[in-house]
Amino acid sequence: MKKIFQLFLLAVIVFLNGCMNIDTQILDEIQLSSATGYDLVDEDQYEVTVVYPVYESGGGVKNKTLTTTDNLSKEVRDKLNLKSEKPLVSGKLEVALYSRELAEKGISPILDSLTRDPSVGSNVMIGVADGSTKEILEQQYGETDNGIFLSDLIEQNMEAGVIPKTNLHLFMYGNYAEGLDPIAPIIGLSEDELTLKAIGLFDSDRLVGHVDEKDFSLLRVLMEHKSKRDSFSLEINDHEKVSISSMGTTLNYKVSKPMEMSDITIHLKIKAYIREYIDGGLKKIKKQQIEKAFEKDLKERGDALVKQFQELGIDPLGVGEEVRTRSRNWDVKKWDDLYPAISIHIVPEVNITESGVLE
Repeated sequence: MKKIFQLFLLAVIVFLNGCMNIDTQILDEIQLSSATGYDLVDEDQYEVTVVYPVYESGGGVKNKTLTTTDNLSKEVRDKLNLKSEKPLVSGKLEVALYSRELAEKGISPILDSLTRDPSVGSNVMIGVADGSTKEILEQQYGETDNGIFLSDLIEQNMEAGVIPKTNLHLFMYGNYAEGLDPIAPIIGLSEDELTLKAIGLFDSDRLVGHVDEKDFSLLRVLMEHKSKRDSFSLEINDHEKVSISSMGTTLNYKVSKPMEMSDITIHLKIKAYIREYIDGGLKKIKKQQIEKAFEKDLKERGDALVKQFQELGIDPLGVGEEVRTRSRNWDVKKWDDLYPAISIHIVPEVNITESGVLE
């Protein structure tokens, strides 16, 4: 019995060793692309750039790119492989970028190819390039893999509460869902530094507008029913400036008559502490004044965002989804007719519970 167990153990060791050798051999024989970019050449042709890391003996990372042009995403991969010393594999893909010009035309055909690739994960980041995606991917951002750098740039801003959550899965959901439209960050170079410039607003798969940096956090809390670590700043007057950080936000909809031309109210509750206040001491009466000032500012900006979305005929907040879940007679065509003219009001409630830095 002991000999049988020893033979079995030996067989397992040999098998695992063989598996490890196979994996090592595969990794040595393929090129793992970490980011891809699509630029529009003309009406039906794309210029596609892929970047992959080359790990140097000293521990550094050098990024190399390959570029080709075609009208079909699958054929592009074949053309890129003709230029590569090793087969290109997209199993390590972190980011897919699309030029603004291409995004304005529509990116569904390319996204379809991406989602059908079983090696591509649903958490791949989707972004719009303010300029050439090729130029962005050809840069060297320190001693790191460009795909990981781009992914971290987007992800850490989501985790820090700066921008709304987004990835391939969420974008595709917003693309196909009724009563909801997707978003994607707009990224661009500024003096050779990469930065998040805006949040792109999509009508299905077409870029139709954007939200500027000053409204990033507001858009986030209006899109997500619960969030934390959102930051808001306000200049009350020439000598009074204050910034708050949320400890938690909640969002509740009041839809009295779904699928009718009746008012919709979005109640936004923010529990926050004062992160920084410039104007001396902070008394209870001053806290109440600051709460009211923030409520007024958030309402004005929130109502302006909703009006912008209605004029563009898009629904990144998912107001339509809220109506659909409350209606037995949901009709997407009827809702599309109602949405641009229906009254939607933001009602903020700010509760400041702690104080932070005072000057």
